[in-house]
Amino acid sequence: MLRLTVWMDAPSFYQDDLFKALAASDEVDLQVIFARGLPIHRMQIGWKESQQRNYRCLTLEAKYSFGKALRAAWLQKDRVHVVNGIWAEPAFAAALCVLGLTGATFAIYAEAPDPGKTRSSIKRLARHAFGAFVAKRAKGLLAVSRLAAVYFTKLGFHPERVYPFGYFRANHSSQNDVECQAKKGGTEIIFIGQIIRRKGLDILLKAMQPLFAKYQSLHLTIIGTGDYRQALQALVRSAGFEERVVFEGVIPPDQIQARLATADLLVLPSRWDGWGLVVNEAFSVGVPVIVSDRCGASDLVQGGTNGYVFHAEDIDNLRECLESFLSRRTDWARFKANARAMGNRISIEAVAPYFVDCLKHMEGSLGPRPKPPWL
Repeated sequence: MLRLTVWMDAPSFYQDDLFKALAASDEVDLQVIFARGLPIHRMQIGWKESQQRNYRCLTLEAKYSFGKALRAAWLQKDRVHVVNGIWAEPAFAAALCVLGLTGATFAIYAEAPDPGKTRSSIKRLARHAFGAFVAKRAKGLLAVSRLAAVYFTKLGFHPERVYPFGYFRANHSSQNDVECQAKKGGTEIIFIGQIIRRKGLDILLKAMQPLFAKYQSLHLTIIGTGDYRQALQALVRSAGFEERVVFEGVIPPDQIQARLATADLLVLPSRWDGWGLVVNEAFSVGVPVIVSDRCGASDLVQGGTNGYVFHAEDIDNLRECLESFLSRRTDWARFKANARAMGNRISIEAVAPYFVDCLKHMEGSLGPRPKPPWL
């Protein structure tokens, strides 16, 4: 049995799906260590703490987080560890020092850092030095997208120790559930996420502007909240699109898949997204997507098959992708079937065994290198 400890920044509904699947397996003895409880800003958009965990967990108290992390790493150095990130959680960085210096078996599970964030030269050097220390001692990296694989390989992880990964959810909807969803009139493009500049909604609105005139039944629904909402609403008003663009507010995570099922297309136009879980959720209900190439979840998109990938911040390229989809209405059934097929391949039910096989391969107890179910 794999004696596994996962270090995770905070509880989330999607990681909870993975942990429950691992704990239910006969192959894993699981403990999860959270750096903190569910953040307030996540609660404000409908996230809730799981009340039915089937795995052991520990939450580090802020006041004593370093001491607890060091103690847990020392006492559990004979277990296999998967640590979320390298630098973001100082207490986890301390635990990594213990795991690295004691020769414990551990892997990193991380997405690439946002290149748009500026850091001082001293901080960059310190991060690189510590990252190289970790890379030299880790058994492997569960890379959240090809963006992370490229970044962490440059940091020092050997390509043969890099395993493609991402963020995933359990498949809570059935094909019958999807087919029973009532479609709204016209053609609906949908966005779900934080309404912040990084998400690129201004790019989407500019790309859609001439398409509203060409496709009279086309409308855009924006679901979420954030500090960029007022600026976007002003942009919509100035362009005269008030009746074609709807700001629908926030919906709870357990209602997202059902809401997505009523749309024709999801667009995630982010300037940067380490992953973009809403892409998984769209595929799980058979909805094709258009996503920028600076989103990790673009790994899942097969151009012209289950959606399109456009060059981030390229308004014309995004418009071309939208036009290609909108003008090929006879192909929509094929797009949806392919999206649904990808949704099945990236469900927790398919991914959890791959996760375990990656750790076994890192340890040397599994022969052939495991292949991601979505590739």
